Amino acid sequence: MKFKGTVWLVTAFFGIVLYYYLVDLPAEKKQQEEKERSEKILLFEMDQVEEFTIAKMGHTLRLKRKDPAGWELLEPVKAEADQHAASSFLSTLLNARFSRVVDGSPKDLSLYGLKDPSLKIDLKLKNQEKKTLLAGDDNPINNTLYVKRGEEEQVLLSSTDRKELDKSVFDLRNKVVLDFASDAITKITLRHEGQSFDLIKSGDDWEIADGGTTKADANEVMRFLSLVKSSKVMEFVDENPESLKIYGLETPAIRLTLEAGKENKPLMLLVGDKKENKGFYGKTGPARNIILLGRGLVDTLAKKPVDFMDKVLLQFKEEQVASMQLRTKEEDIQVIRGKEDAAKWQITRPVPAAADTATVNSILFDLKDARVKEFVQSSIQDAAIYGLATPEKTLTLQMGETSPPWTLELGNLSSDGQYYFARRAGDATVFTIAADTINKLFRSLHDLKDKQLLSFKAEEIERVLIEYPGTTFELRKKDEDWSLAQPEKIGKIKGPLGNDILWTLSHLQYESVASASLAPQDTGLDQPVLAITLWSRKNRKTGKITVGKKVADKEEYFARLEDDPALYTIKSRFLDEIPKDVERFKT
Repeated sequence: MKFKGTVWLVTAFFGIVLYYYLVDLPAEKKQQEEKERSEKILLFEMDQVEEFTIAKMGHTLRLKRKDPAGWELLEPVKAEADQHAASSFLSTLLNARFSRVVDGSPKDLSLYGLKDPSLKIDLKLKNQEKKTLLAGDDNPINNTLYVKRGEEEQVLLSSTDRKELDKSVFDLRNKVVLDFASDAITKITLRHEGQSFDLIKSGDDWEIADGGTTKADANEVMRFLSLVKSSKVMEFVDENPESLKIYGLETPAIRLTLEAGKENKPLMLLVGDKKENKGFYGKTGPARNIILLGRGLVDTLAKKPVDFMDKVLLQFKEEQVASMQLRTKEEDIQVIRGKEDAAKWQITRPVPAAADTATVNSILFDLKDARVKEFVQSSIQDAAIYGLATPEKTLTLQMGETSPPWTLELGNLSSDGQYYFARRAGDATVFTIAADTINKLFRSLHDLKDKQLLSFKAEEIERVLIEYPGTTFELRKKDEDWSLAQPEKIGKIKGPLGNDILWTLSHLQYESVASASLAPQDTGLDQPVLAITLWSRKNRKTGKITVGKKVADKEEYFARLEDDPALYTIKSRFLDEIPKDVERFKT
């Protein structure tokens, strides 16, 4: 019995829930919608509006729908309408509500400003039905508005702001200066200050045509088009000017032409005289009317060829570089790519030596990433002004044997020391480049030298001798295992210790080259603290390094290689990585 009672309660519960969602909730929603509908001032569907007018103070604004999403202005001037502004106005009208009926049968409409209303709005719908709204005085008490619908007698009180209904020609007129798709533009012509140049699109790239052709910065060109496209008319000055001369447009200061293929007519914008401090007179062809343009747009149109130049210093592929020369007042260094191994580099000047591959590749990477800060002058008159008559530094790349070399010339530093004046050899354009970038590119001979002291293949080493004063460790390798032969025999030493020692030796680099004239007793190499000798297969000696005493006031030690007269310094931590105790070799 209890079970049946529970089932009945559950069924009743679900029945109540279903009734709420299927009956009560829809009824409540419908009631709310009917309430909102009853409070609306005008009932219409936005997509049914074919035409609307706003009449005020003897003037009429009339707009007509030209397509589902577009509007055109017919009165007081025939022009393109601002589609967003027109739709926004209708949306405001659709959502306008009244709070109460002020007077159901008014005897004197002038009490509410509705006898001769300051604002009259008419909607013409597709079914030829007409909707009219009259707006009278503002209620001074609570900032509301007296309104009246068409021929109805009753006066309503609405909280709608008059400013949202009282629109001007300027509010509803299309204010876009030039309407175009940036991606479709293939040619830009700019003429100002008696000079003219073109920006021409070729594939995804742009070129500057100004007597010659120069690669343009595609991002800069697209930024220019974006600024022009987003510019708006500040004021519509004159719809039918008697003369262009009074606006400075007969011989305009700036002329912009945009082309989007042969099948489309070019777009043109002219800029004339300045109107006090308000802006500049302008005109778009072939329109007759005069407009007012903002300072921002005019500044954009006043750009020169140098403003569009590609700011990438040099585009190249690292593998194409055959040689590099770094010349300063102190050094003249040349490195060339290895003939047998293209991944390695050799120093050929001032002294033959192996180059540090990582450092050379780092220079090439930084050069590829380098950017011009600012183009200063497109045609240099006096190179000495910028210190380029006799450049302070030059960087030259040779791309293969047949290609001409590319050279970067660097002159004076800017007054704040942040930038170098520079140019590319064969190019008269002067530009600035960050001093930090130049410091990354120009390295010293010391930086460029390969600092690896011991060169060997770890897999070929079969014997290692580590000699400390009073203790000698001899390691031998068989197959993949290392053993200790002295000071005591250990058949298999601890883990990968043998390979770890070889890794440390293969990565040992010197910090500096010391004076070779130092006496052995001054370097401690007459009584070394450590000597390590390597043998490869067939008991062939591969290399030996001897470590003397510590360098004064530094965490470095003097060191020398066998059969190498040079004297080097190495980091102190190297000694900490070489075993000194036989216990470290035990498993």
